[in-house]
Amino acid sequence: MSMRRTFGALALVLAVGLPGDLLACGHKFLVAGRGTRYQRPKTARAASVLIYADPGSAVAASLKKAKVESLLKLEGHRATRVQTLQELSAVVSNGRYDVILTANSDSANVQRMVQGSPDAATVLAVDELVKNRSLLQAIDSAVSQRDQHLKKTRTS
Repeated sequence: MSMRRTFGALALVLAVGLPGDLLACGHKFLVAGRGTRYQRPKTARAASVLIYADPGSAVAASLKKAKVESLLKLEGHRATRVQTLQELSAVVSNGRYDVILTANSDSANVQRMVQGSPDAATVLAVDELVKNRSLLQAIDSAVSQRDQHLKKTRTS
């Protein structure tokens, strides 16, 4: 009986005192507080992003320097770039986009261009967003707001 108690006590000490790091394979994700962490919110979805920037402007240079297109692709978004108002007009009339990124100085013209469409894209001025590195958050927020707006208009 003494052997059983010793063995039981040893098993209990090993089971309770076993550190989480020694658990095998995926079991470490089941330990409280050690789950996987993601940077994007769970509700974020891939957006179709249209980038309008004059190639000679400061905004185009800052977008290129920040590698916005590759960043968007890495986050799962689809990005298309246009450089003139004519290209923008043609692309907006032919395709469906969630967000249009443009310079502050061009945002009013772009907003007027897409305003008539029932599922108009959200226009974001990128001057400050690129500097503050909050572009992805702004895109996720704009897509979420646009989806809610479209849902309301379709159910009405």
